[in-house]
Amino acid sequence: MTKTHTTSWPVPHAWHLLGLLCLAGGGLAGCTPAADSPAVANTTQQHQKPVAVARGKIEVDGGLLELATAVDGTVQQIAVREGQQVQAGQLLLKVHDEDLRAELSVAQSSYQLAQARHKALAAKLPLLQTQLKRLQAAARDGAADLQEVDNAQAALRNAQSEAEVAQAEVKLAQTKTQQLRERQRLYALHAPEAATVVHLRAQVGSQVHTSQAAMRLLPLRPLRIRAELNESFAGTVQKGMRASVVLDNDSSTALPEARVLRINPMYGPSTLQDDAQRGPLRVVECVLEFETAPGNVRVGQNVRVSFHE
Repeated sequence: MTKTHTTSWPVPHAWHLLGLLCLAGGGLAGCTPAADSPAVANTTQQHQKPVAVARGKIEVDGGLLELATAVDGTVQQIAVREGQQVQAGQLLLKVHDEDLRAELSVAQSSYQLAQARHKALAAKLPLLQTQLKRLQAAARDGAADLQEVDNAQAALRNAQSEAEVAQAEVKLAQTKTQQLRERQRLYALHAPEAATVVHLRAQVGSQVHTSQAAMRLLPLRPLRIRAELNESFAGTVQKGMRASVVLDNDSSTALPEARVLRINPMYGPSTLQDDAQRGPLRVVECVLEFETAPGNVRVGQNVRVSFHE
């Protein structure tokens, strides 16, 4: 690792020339990670030298949503298109469910028949109860014999048993119908939250599987910056530190100021930086949040971040 003789903070090998350029322009405002970068827009930082610089990428908080169907099958309907904004619960895709719909139709018919049978049996009970009371009263007055009372009691008990069995059949048919309806919901894919459809991997007539995403959504969440701190800066950048940000391909436009949200405690290989002599660099990932929502930026854009005390 190479260190300059004009400052106490370390500069990574891949950024050596960058550090020299920044330090040589110490009397100028807003030294940025690259020699062709303009001064940052925030006036409070125009007279500060960055204590660290890093490359980063714009991401959405929590990442993209890869959605797969809950069942394997053939796509019957795609209800959205790429680039369309969807709301939570909105239908995205349906899988063919003819066999299930036929089974559900039979279950619904059985449920209706069970309800009708139970209703008919339940309607007999008040009449049988009234008849039994009349016979019991008549038997006390000597106008009816006890055999007739016994027969009426037996008829009421049988009707009550049949009504109870019919009620159990209704509950069973209802449970089966509800289960089939729940299964049917698995054949439809809905948006879990508000988002934009960015990629459709399925089309009508194609096969979908639970192990493969059928579409990708960009959720409507705040944007974040995932920056890669060279190991030389690992101890320099702290949580809550302010940072200025510019687009990597358009350094003339400064983005809103950002703050360090969290720092990964582990080292990892860089995906944005590379040293031609030493190969991939070891970096620590650093996530920053914008203080105000940035405009005209897209997820996946590369940025340059200058950290300030």
